[in-house]
Amino acid sequence: MTTDRAKASRYAQAILEAVVEQWQSILDAVAEALAQNPEVAAVVEDPGKDLEARFGALEPFLPENTPPEVRNFLRLLIQSHDVALLPMVSAALRAELVGQERPLTAEIISAVELTEDQKEQIRQRLQAQYGEGLSFSFRVDPSLLGGLRIRVGDKLIDNSVASRLSTLREMVAAAAR
Repeated sequence: MTTDRAKASRYAQAILEAVVEQWQSILDAVAEALAQNPEVAAVVEDPGKDLEARFGALEPFLPENTPPEVRNFLRLLIQSHDVALLPMVSAALRAELVGQERPLTAEIISAVELTEDQKEQIRQRLQAQYGEGLSFSFRVDPSLLGGLRIRVGDKLIDNSVASRLSTLREMVAAAAR
């Protein structure tokens, strides 16, 4: 079902954004600590010291909840003498996430089956508003009674008769109080 796939995709994107945000926060904090503490940077970048001593100099600047994967990544950067790349790695991570965005799906739900001409008009209007990269899903839900319900990404356009009746019902109930 397209709706389930779209929901799953939104959940997956949220997880990815949360993980990237956590990594970026830690990497940015370490980069800032190195920039603010040249003596620590000197220890971290000193090839004469062993890896654990160099990593140990960073430990006080890591948040308590730093995941083991981030710790291992920082060890790799230290071992490879690439710690100076931290700000660029963080920026590249941010850019990669933006580049990961999937094309939006437009889900169009109607009370009755739409003709091909109607579908094409809807496609053209939505592409004009959201861009050419949209994918479309059409389905019928008789409970709408009439009109359309359109979801594009996290935006909902509900112009169904059922929705209008519900709004009217709420207005009458509020006026009666």
